Amino acid sequence: MDIIIIIIIAVGILQLPLLVDVIRNLFPRLNIERITQDYASYLLFSLVVTVYSGFMYLFFSAYLYVKAENPYATINGWIHIFLASYFCIVSFFHYTYASFHDPGTAPLATLGSHTDYPVCTKCDRIKVGATRHCKVCQRCICMMDHHCPFTVNCVGLNNFYYFVSFLGYAWLGMSFAIYMTFTAFMGCMIGQTSYRNALPASICFNLGKNAIVLVPIVTLWLALGTLLAFQIICLLCNVSTLDFSLLFRQTKSLRKMWYQFRNMEFLQENSRMQVLYFSRRNYFWQHFLPLPIQDLPCCY
Repeated sequence: MDIIIIIIIAVGILQLPLLVDVIRNLFPRLNIERITQDYASYLLFSLVVTVYSGFMYLFFSAYLYVKAENPYATINGWIHIFLASYFCIVSFFHYTYASFHDPGTAPLATLGSHTDYPVCTKCDRIKVGATRHCKVCQRCICMMDHHCPFTVNCVGLNNFYYFVSFLGYAWLGMSFAIYMTFTAFMGCMIGQTSYRNALPASICFNLGKNAIVLVPIVTLWLALGTLLAFQIICLLCNVSTLDFSLLFRQTKSLRKMWYQFRNMEFLQENSRMQVLYFSRRNYFWQHFLPLPIQDLPCCY
């Protein structure tokens, strides 16, 4: 697969959510939210599948032989195969669930029923706890963190775990990809003799211009790392992405965030970190497997 195609697809993935936002701002009366939910998620998902497939093709066809000349006959080769496959499967699993799993839609207030909780005037759903109305999805989401343009789905009570896990495993996968591609990039593209001498004789010929794949990999690594670090900061300060965007404009509120972090509120049983992430698995080792979590009722 030509690396230029992969780069174009990667750029397209990054541009698609931005394009949707531009259209929404230019044509506010256009029901772009419905179009986005029905079509853009599947288009974006298909592009992600293509990028995953392209990277795995390059790994098995060329880069695997950079680290092991006879990979299928050595332990070293099988370790690299396992790591590449593991990061690909686990990150893709969590991306799929973050994109298509219900984030925690608040229950509808049935006609004539009585409730002690307020009812949203926009979607007629019960506003329980930290429920917020998403203007894109046109529904109330329990413990809503934000509406993610790159999964075309809200991030809330029942898919926040998948979202953060995707960021973590995808970042680790890109770290592994940098390790796999750096030597070939320096030897074949930059032409440094020390790196080129460390490569198998025919690897530069086999890779061709695909050796430049390190560039988009580093770009994704930086983007994923930034998003992951931001989510970790929000969890440690016990605030959502929406809360952070509002609090960031106010100095007093930033002091409040620092106070919450200093007092380790994220360790409390009802903190966002505990409810949205650590309490979602019965055993610690389950965090490392591509397994679905049990949904929680919208009561937080």
